[in-house]
Amino acid sequence: MWNRFFSTLSLTSRIPLKVRFSFDPSRIDFYLPLIGIFPALLGALVFFLGGPGFITVILVLLVQYLGFNLFHLDGLADTADAFLGNFDQEKRLAILKDSRMGVYGFFACFFLLTLKIYLLYRLCVWIPRFPAAILAYPFSGRLSAALIPGISKPLKPDGLGALAKNARPWRGVTGALIGLSLWAVLVYGGLKVYGFFNGSGVQAPPLSALSLFGLPLLSPLISWALARQYQKHLGGYSGDTLGAAVELGELLHLGGALGLLTILDI
Repeated sequence: MWNRFFSTLSLTSRIPLKVRFSFDPSRIDFYLPLIGIFPALLGALVFFLGGPGFITVILVLLVQYLGFNLFHLDGLADTADAFLGNFDQEKRLAILKDSRMGVYGFFACFFLLTLKIYLLYRLCVWIPRFPAAILAYPFSGRLSAALIPGISKPLKPDGLGALAKNARPWRGVTGALIGLSLWAVLVYGGLKVYGFFNGSGVQAPPLSALSLFGLPLLSPLISWALARQYQKHLGGYSGDTLGAAVELGELLHLGGALGLLTILDI
């Protein structure tokens, strides 16, 4: 279990691990969504230390990307370079192998980061009331990536994408559910402790707000769309597909949260 956990963490994090383990990524589909708890906790810690505001939003994304998401952002850039242009299969494959970023990749990354900043800033007014649901976007992104190997086939017999070739969708969903449960307990427990020391209470969210916890259900939309494009044009998914899925899954979660909260008007 620990070998699989640390193997997945080492693949998806830039934080050096000072533990010994045998590399075994055979359950990346289960542990990838579960590992979302680390960037989520990191973002929540920065947010509550800094307080709602534009600078805090920038810092939240900065620590999350430096610790976890830069690798995934690179996958989004490669995907944009390969698919936004009118290229044939051979050219798309060459672009995915090229380490340089093209104009499509730059545009996609700039646009995505701008949208993330905007959405998080708009959500600042709601995050102190519903932190567990809104700040759970790292789970949604990683669930989007974990589902792809279960509904498609790898582009190559080797490489990062092939590490998850025996994935099953139910394992990704299970990992996400366990991670989200732990996350909710940690957030609620932390707020209870905080309320005990400063004399404030933690109010339960209204029943309508509980629908926010359904935001990870949007993840399969990203999984299906990316898997379909890669399967249609290249014959299978790659590691870049998974990285793009993380980024787009997170963005969809934040957009869904803003839309839902605006509709609920709570």
